[in-house]
Formats: sequence, structure tokens, C-alpha cells
Amino acid sequence: MSIKVRNTARYLLTEQLKMTGWSILALFAVFGVLPLLFALITGNIRQYSPLGNFADLSLGALFFMLIFIVGALTYDNFKLFIQNGISRQTYFQARVLALLMLSGLFVIINAIYYYGIHAPYLHWSTNAALMKTAYSMYGYALGSHIWLNLLASLFFNWIFYIGVGLTGMACGTLLALFGKWAKTILIIATPIIGVLIIWVLIVIMTRNQSNYNYTGLENFFKFIVGYPSHGEAKAGYFNPTMPFITMLIGCGIIGSLAYLFNRKLRIRN
Repeated sequence: MSIKVRNTARYLLTEQLKMTGWSILALFAVFGVLPLLFALITGNIRQYSPLGNFADLSLGALFFMLIFIVGALTYDNFKLFIQNGISRQTYFQARVLALLMLSGLFVIINAIYYYGIHAPYLHWSTNAALMKTAYSMYGYALGSHIWLNLLASLFFNWIFYIGVGLTGMACGTLLALFGKWAKTILIIATPIIGVLIIWVLIVIMTRNQSNYNYTGLENFFKFIVGYPSHGEAKAGYFNPTMPFITMLIGCGIIGSLAYLFNRKLRIRN
């Protein structure tokens, strides 16, 4: 790894951490200060619980949005680095490196908060808390070793965050290729077209449900989510191998698209 990549990644990570810090402070204000003011105004200060408010922070949702947003912020940093002798390839490598570090940090912070504050406040055991996460379908995949399953869930979340960040990079870089009006049209038209496509598919499937055989599609989705091949399909006992592989392949595909879009970036006059 070159010195330029490290220095560029350090700059990007520093800026992203500043954004993260301000976002967390804003979240604390919403969940802490505003309820306190409301309790004072309404005369219910005795019912105000600082720990209760802070124990219900949605850090996971905040980090999910942040990792996408910081990935989507493309053009300004691209212009800055290109004008200071940083190549497109160096810029892209630095962005990926910063994404890996930031997403890993988000996973660690969220785990400390969730298992160290949120779960104890609700009197959940570590195992009970794990089974209330998105990884609950695979919570017993590594047997009764709770810490192995917990580490697997953190790795699962890390890959997911990386995929979300790469998706943000691909979307942000693609939009950076267009002018202001074309960008606005894309932002407005893409969700509308997506909804229309989903609506058409639902109508087609509903009208032809007696004629179509969806067994193959059903088996495919079962395979992707790690549906048990033997025994009862109970939450916690699904196989996480295919979800891990699927997410890694997805990261590779979306990362390749982001790289291709990055090669087309130009400084606009």
C-alpha cells in the first residue's frame, strides 16, 4: 500500500468520523434533550429517565444511513484530490480502505452499545439479545458457543455495512458523472421506475399464480438464506454459509461497478 493511499484514506476517514460525531450528538439531542424539555414543560420531570432514553437509541439505523451517505459523497473529494495530484485509482483505493475501517468501527461501537447498554437495560442475556438481531436466523449455527456465534454475527454485520457503503459509492459516483438537471431527473425517476416495475411484477404474478410454478424460485431463495436441508427450519438453525458468500459476491459486483464509474469521473468546469 502506497503512502498516498494511506494519507488519502486517513483524510477521508477523519472527515467521515467528524460527520459521525456530529450525527451521534444530534441523535443524543433528539433522544435526550428534547424529552427532557418536554418533561419540564409538561411537569412530568419525575417520569423522565435519562438512561431509558439513551438505552433506546437506534445506533444501528444511524450507522446504516451514515455508511451509505459517506459512500455517496463523491465529487467534492474527487475534485480536491485530483487537483492535488492524487490519481483516480489512488482515490478509489483510499475510499475502499476508509470504508473498511469506518464500517468495522461502526460494528464495534454498535455491538458495545447494544450488548453493553441496550440489552442490560432490558434485562436480556447475551444470547437473548443476539436472537433479537438480524442474525437471529443463524444464532445457533456454531452450536452453543455464544461468543463464536456473536463474533460471526459481527462479521456478518461488517460485510453488510461494507456492501451498503459500496452501494453508496456506486450510486454517488454514477450521479457525479451527470450534470445538475440529469442528476435531479435520475434521483426522481429511479424510485418511480422501481416502484412501477415491482407493481407490474406483482400484478403479473397475482394474475398468473395458478399457471406459474414458483417451486424453483422458492428453492433458490431457500438456498440463498441458508434454509436447513434436514430437520425443522427453526430460527437460529439456518446455515449462514450461503448468506455470507452471497454478500461477498454482491460486494464484489457493486464494488466493480463503483470502480468502473470512478474511472469515468471528470472535473466539471
